[in-house]
Amino acid sequence: MGIFGGTKSTNTKYFERFLTEGEEIEAVYRLVVDEMCFTNKRIVFFDKNAFSTKKGKVSIPYRSISHFMIEDDGILDRDIEIKLIVHNEEFVLKFSKGCDFVEIEKLLTFYVCD
Repeated sequence: MGIFGGTKSTNTKYFERFLTEGEEIEAVYRLVVDEMCFTNKRIVFFDKNAFSTKKGKVSIPYRSISHFMIEDDGILDRDIEIKLIVHNEEFVLKFSKGCDFVEIEKLLTFYVCD
């Protein structure tokens, strides 16, 4: 599970080294500690263990996502969580206000529901 707060970033260079042949970056979001990347094949982000200084690179192919949910915390708290369900494991991506969640939902819908 990853918990983040973020806005869109134009810094794609960091993720370019992880791309495979034919893979292209769709969007990158700046997060509290790191960034997450949507490509045309997968989602890549870093998940830091709360009890360790280590962090792991998580790569989720869209075809592995069985479903997703976008949860708005309400009127007073404008944070939004995106939950990705992958083989019975839930990844929670928490974004802060100001992020374009419609764009994220469109990306997920395009690739997951294809």
